[in-house]
Amino acid sequence: MTKALVLHESGPPENMLWEDVDVGDPGPGEVRLRHTAIGFNSLDCDYRSGAIPLKTPPIIVGGEGAGIVEAVGEGVETVAVGDRVAYALARGAYAQERIIATEVLVPIPDGVTDRAAAALTTKGLTVYQLFHRAHALKAGQTILFQAAAGGVGLIACQWARHIGAALIGAVGAEEKTAAVLDNGAAHAIVYTSDDVAERVREITGGRGCDAVFDAVGKDTIEASVKSLATFGTLVRYGDISGDVSSKLADLPVSTYLFKMSIMTLLRQPGEYQAAAAAVFDLAASGALDFSSPQTFALKDAAQAHRTLEARRNIGPIVLLP
Repeated sequence: MTKALVLHESGPPENMLWEDVDVGDPGPGEVRLRHTAIGFNSLDCDYRSGAIPLKTPPIIVGGEGAGIVEAVGEGVETVAVGDRVAYALARGAYAQERIIATEVLVPIPDGVTDRAAAALTTKGLTVYQLFHRAHALKAGQTILFQAAAGGVGLIACQWARHIGAALIGAVGAEEKTAAVLDNGAAHAIVYTSDDVAERVREITGGRGCDAVFDAVGKDTIEASVKSLATFGTLVRYGDISGDVSSKLADLPVSTYLFKMSIMTLLRQPGEYQAAAAAVFDLAASGALDFSSPQTFALKDAAQAHRTLEARRNIGPIVLLP
């Protein structure tokens, strides 16, 4: 038996209950993984709260983690007992141990801690998609990144600096600006008090941004649209504050719209593994440094949920079993 946070009914964070679960043995193509660190994402809150309806409760939420392979099932050749691996996009992470298919596992290289891997996998894959698929970010370009102090945002700050692009980070509170600038943003804007589009025009000499990345939605979309340069790209990859579909009719002429989902990685053969390898290569080189993320004990994950939903977090959060 092992311990896990089990959600029997959607609702507040306290609905996740610390219970004994029987993990069992891995089947063909599977391994039993002992978690050493578990990634935390806004999607976890959506499953827990009911924003994504539960089809077959009870469930164990969470889709990202890192750990040690404890046992392998029949036919498994890509990993072995004792290997350090990470994964994303596989629900059931809020547990000390779990059974998981090998197809979502990626090796953790030397020089990358398990905590960094758990912090980086899903969010790093997201930034990879944003900067390589949604908009091919190049040195010398200027971009606006909404919610830049969040887990995805701080990775984007470091990644843009590595590429040589100037990232303007929009944040919700003055106390978050230091983290954004420390992680490589060229400028920081507080979108609750500043006119974001006006500040962007000042920074860019009236031109606007080559691309704007927005996962916030209703609260920020107007400023995002107004911050675009001619032939600029608006990248939508979430609607945390509410849907914005009705407002996109006002998108300026000669601009592009890209709606992105990380789930497309799983539908492209080899793309998931290549993207994860790129993320971990940057982490091993020091270009992405998240070796000391904010942490909570796994059994206290309710606190992490409240922190994220109140928008008090800065950078990635990791849960420790």
